[in-house]
Amino acid sequence: MKKIIVMVISFIVFSSLWGQEITNDIIEIRHKKKSVAKAMIMSSLFPGAGQFYANKKSITTYISPIIEIGLIYGYIHYTKEGDNITDDYEDFADEHYDRQNQYDAEIDFMNQDFSINYQNYFRLDEDNTQHFYEDIGKYPKYVFGWNDWFAIYGANGFNWIGDMTWSGNMPTDSTAADYLDNRETYDSANGKYSSLRAEYIDMRMAAEEEYDKAELFSFGLVLNHIVAAIDAVRLTRSYNLESLSASNNIEVKFSPVLVNNQISPGIFITKRF
Repeated sequence: MKKIIVMVISFIVFSSLWGQEITNDIIEIRHKKKSVAKAMIMSSLFPGAGQFYANKKSITTYISPIIEIGLIYGYIHYTKEGDNITDDYEDFADEHYDRQNQYDAEIDFMNQDFSINYQNYFRLDEDNTQHFYEDIGKYPKYVFGWNDWFAIYGANGFNWIGDMTWSGNMPTDSTAADYLDNRETYDSANGKYSSLRAEYIDMRMAAEEEYDKAELFSFGLVLNHIVAAIDAVRLTRSYNLESLSASNNIEVKFSPVLVNNQISPGIFITKRF
């Protein structure tokens, strides 16, 4: 009798310890936590990767990379459009802008007896740099190099009176074709207008508009990475919570059972639904 009691007590103690160990093992297997940090970093680098790691069945797992591809395409497309227009307006300037005409007008202007010192006023780059293409459209003081301006106002000499204007501000060659086509505009601008320059400015603005669109897509790319990272964190936490809840519904119990008139250990696993 004593022997049976000792066996039962030993069994109960052993069962309780063994049962706890197996229960923990089952829960650990069913509830293997996923790293929130890992998911966040993955989607920060490649939108959708962290979501796939956390829950590949989530719709955002596939939406994020699709958005990424669209944004990359938009950025490349509008950057290329801007580059194409930039090439066009640079070719336009190379064809219709003459530095020598600009220098001739500058020298003639600065040789006049004006109260203002213009010696350091003109600083046009001698090479086709980015500053050159910007300055000839941005600053009216470089209008002299445009072929239509020089044909109308500089071909027969200047009669400067200061402030880059001359007596009467009238063309020195009123028969120039560009002047005849747009007489009122040239006259109202007091000799500081060039139709070629105006067209060039429009081309530069068109290029800037394309680059602005590309910049918006670049901001969208950054935003997509941030949103994807946040969503990956959300999905990972949701997965961990659901897995933990599912694991806690499992109960493992051990109790002695009588089999063939002998006491044997018994394992009872139950799950709540």
